[in-house]
Amino acid sequence: MKKTLDILLILVAIVVVAFVGLTIFGVSVMGTKTDSDYFEKRYQGSTELTETRILYSFGLDTIQWEEYVLKRKVQLDLKKIERDSTISYHYVDPKDSLANYGSVQFVRRDKSLYILGEKHHILEPKKYHNKHLSQFPFDLYELVEPYDDANGPFLFNPDYGLLNLEVWSAGKQMFYLPTDSKINIEKELLRK
Repeated sequence: MKKTLDILLILVAIVVVAFVGLTIFGVSVMGTKTDSDYFEKRYQGSTELTETRILYSFGLDTIQWEEYVLKRKVQLDLKKIERDSTISYHYVDPKDSLANYGSVQFVRRDKSLYILGEKHHILEPKKYHNKHLSQFPFDLYELVEPYDDANGPFLFNPDYGLLNLEVWSAGKQMFYLPTDSKINIEKELLRK
């Protein structure tokens, strides 16, 4: 009787170990499949678009401090990455991908923008509209918690990206325009 009980306990132990082993194996295989499906869906859920833009940088004139003059003109690539909840905009030099001219992240849920981790919100909706740039108007954004030497207000729309940026600490105004743009920056946008 004792031998039968010992054999029965050994068989129960083997069955329990086999059940636990198969359960762990099944969960790990299922988890791997689920994880890969999740990441494939996330990857498929994003689209990337690259456009060429020209960065026009205006700075204060050294003789007439109230006048802005063109200081620099640089060709850039705008890399726009759309995901479910955000759109990221990266402005990079086409010849040197390490030369970064700014990054912006747009959060669709509350229409806020993040530049260098700082949150910006809409100050004035539909502030500027030019159908040659975008079919949608540009909203005027500002920093939620401003501080000394922070960037000034700027124009943005999710379709186009960043249109301008005012860097008060450097006394500059920058404009991101398409290569074929015929906009007179000084007349339409500078000091607006």
